[in-house]
Amino acid sequence: MSQVPGTTVPALSHAPTVLLASPARRELWLHALMLTLLGYAVLGKGWAYVGYPPLFIGEVLLAGGAAALVFSRLRGMPRAFPSIALLTMMAWGALRTIPYLSSFGIDAVRDAVIWGYGAFAFITFWYIAARPHRLALVLRRYAQFAGIFLVAMPAAWALRFVLADAMPRWPWADVGIIDPKAGDVMVHLSGILAFWIAGIRGEVGAGRLLLLAACAGVIGSYERAGMVAFLLCFAVCAILRPHRGQLHRLAAVVVIGLVVLAVTAIRLEAPSRGEAKTREISFEQFVANVLSLTSSTELGDLDNTRTWRLEWWHDIADYTLRGPYFWQGKGFGINLADDDGYQVKSDGSLRSPHSAHLTMLARAGVPGLALWAAVQLSWAAAIFRCYLGARRSGQSRWSDVFLFLLVYWLAFMANASFDVYMEGPMGGIWFWCIYGLGLGAIWIYQRNPGILVQDADPHLA
Repeated sequence: MSQVPGTTVPALSHAPTVLLASPARRELWLHALMLTLLGYAVLGKGWAYVGYPPLFIGEVLLAGGAAALVFSRLRGMPRAFPSIALLTMMAWGALRTIPYLSSFGIDAVRDAVIWGYGAFAFITFWYIAARPHRLALVLRRYAQFAGIFLVAMPAAWALRFVLADAMPRWPWADVGIIDPKAGDVMVHLSGILAFWIAGIRGEVGAGRLLLLAACAGVIGSYERAGMVAFLLCFAVCAILRPHRGQLHRLAAVVVIGLVVLAVTAIRLEAPSRGEAKTREISFEQFVANVLSLTSSTELGDLDNTRTWRLEWWHDIADYTLRGPYFWQGKGFGINLADDDGYQVKSDGSLRSPHSAHLTMLARAGVPGLALWAAVQLSWAAAIFRCYLGARRSGQSRWSDVFLFLLVYWLAFMANASFDVYMEGPMGGIWFWCIYGLGLGAIWIYQRNPGILVQDADPHLA
């Protein structure tokens, strides 16, 4: 199986520079970014291979974004602690990558994208902060993304299994052109849920809520981490927006669906790409998915993967927290699954443990994990402070935006805690763009809070 394309910062070609030479054309990068994010969300790994080796769409997008900064009116670094922590983490990551480039080559670059994609956070921040009206534009485009995703995702998911081995594949990689992953899909369903519950989109009809619930129910049966991420985000929305009618209607749909499954004992078999040929959609499967995260179940495949994961994590803790790799980790480049003895892919394609946090610990040592935690927690704290401040001052549009960003971040964190997610462009580029959007929202909120009122849109009322 081919590796997901990594990214590096290539020398800028003349094409992006010419493309972004005028103010009107500079908007093209933002539209290209949003189109690319839609492709990652719907087509998954298949979209990551759009392009031609060694330049795929992620690399081209990064080059175009860097070129946009040359013409940006904004100068200097954001001085908020999250951005300083991110820059420090990226510097430490570079120190733990450069020594391994000569030995591992492109594999070192691929492993380093977990911190290297952080460049998208700075590019997104600068792009938004330089022209604050772009924040409202992004929110309008996300409202459109939500509608497109809920229609396109079921179709892409069905095609992946209907076509199976007949799925067209990229000639330069053994990857189907449609290859979404259940956990990734659940993260975006969580983001859409947060967007609606926050009230940014206004009232959402029952049809869309039913479609969201159906997608979450079917696709959630495939992936425990994604399902837990969705339920966690649902709970946070319920705590922070307890009176939203949309939340109550969605909860009613979920409860009714679970009751029907429990009473009728319906068991629907859906195709799966895992070791089992099918994945069951039933009340028992739903309960087992949740319980298997912390305890044993009667479903052997769930218990086996849980035990495998916990044993690997325990070994990583042993050789870092209590072993010789405390300060530096094993570096970016070595195949951790091979080196730690937990390889489960016949082609050796598994490279990192199913947790972004443990990946940072294993590869960058305790300092890397500490910086990773500082990057994440400081951003979440800053967003939450802004949410509380906007809510106290009656700036409802801003509190809605900060709630949406916070819950979306939580979904990414939950899924990345149990899956290889931040280590590829489908999760990494999306996450760091949301991170940068959050930095930009904080910047604008502190300096020009009226921008959302000035750019009020009836669809974002």
